[in-house]
Amino acid sequence: MAANPGRRVLIADTALEVLALSGAGGLTHRVVDTAAGLPAGTTSNFYRTRLALLEAATLRMAELHWEHVALVQEALKESPSPPAGRAGVAAMLAQLLVSTDPRARARNLARIELFLEGKRWPQLRQSLEDIYAAAMRTAQVVLDGAGVPATPEQVHLLSRLLRGLLFDQLTVPGDALDEAAARELIGSLLTMVLGEPE
Repeated sequence: MAANPGRRVLIADTALEVLALSGAGGLTHRVVDTAAGLPAGTTSNFYRTRLALLEAATLRMAELHWEHVALVQEALKESPSPPAGRAGVAAMLAQLLVSTDPRARARNLARIELFLEGKRWPQLRQSLEDIYAAAMRTAQVVLDGAGVPATPEQVHLLSRLLRGLLFDQLTVPGDALDEAAARELIGSLLTMVLGEPE
């Protein structure tokens, strides 16, 4: 197996870009070589099979999710006006949900593709569970930062509901929410999951 960790990261990142753009059906060694600007055969030298390439992409996605957790923690710590209470949580999550940042959108689409592939390839499931754990940790960090108490079970349910909402936002034509509508809907979800505020 070839060494060169920098090239491994490039290949995995490019695989995620291909997944976002073309779906899992478009992910081949040749396509990744071309998209990454690498000589033909480079990707297959590092990852012999398509499953190995999917595993690399899934591991990289997990790394990126944990990096995102750290970024959210740092942003909340450094913010002069961090989100406060449920309204603050709803506002912050709504911004993330309706973000037009192409990198965030591509990452979310790639993640959906990986989870679909995980239904077919049990070898991906451990890394997918790590991605899910990072997503739940992000939700917990946001709630804690806003001073909103929640049990692990409530965080789990909220994370699942938000993932479904994001899936719709990315995939249902003509049904995307604007920030105000997203804030209102997330506020309703918070009440449903956490109960009426005291």
